[in-house]
Amino acid sequence: MPWWNCILVVDDDLDLLRAYRDALEVDGHSVVLARDGHEALRLLHQGLRPAVILLDLRMPRLDAWAFREQQRADPALAAIPVIVLYSHVVDSQAMKALEVEGFLQKPVDLDVLLRAVAPYVARGAQASHPPS
Repeated sequence: MPWWNCILVVDDDLDLLRAYRDALEVDGHSVVLARDGHEALRLLHQGLRPAVILLDLRMPRLDAWAFREQQRADPALAAIPVIVLYSHVVDSQAMKALEVEGFLQKPVDLDVLLRAVAPYVARGAQASHPPS
């Protein structure tokens, strides 16, 4: 699987995971799904290097703040861009503490989702295909 085109989607709602996967795959992306932050970290520690991570804000076991703390602490994972998906507004300071590339409010319009990931997969494609 080309890492530059891969998107890791992390959400505890199985219906949303499937909807995101379907939309992203129709747009030509490879998609890996994780049901919570623990599963996402396990995949990343096994070598998955997605172009971008779509991360649900509130999940059981390991929420976005705990996930980001562990991700940023690992030099091999810290640079992977993250876009947070949220359904309830949280204190702006708490959101800012996540230090992510962006936020998308649920329910996410699929066109908005595709536009949000486009710069990251495009950047990865350019990096993996140097000019001749």
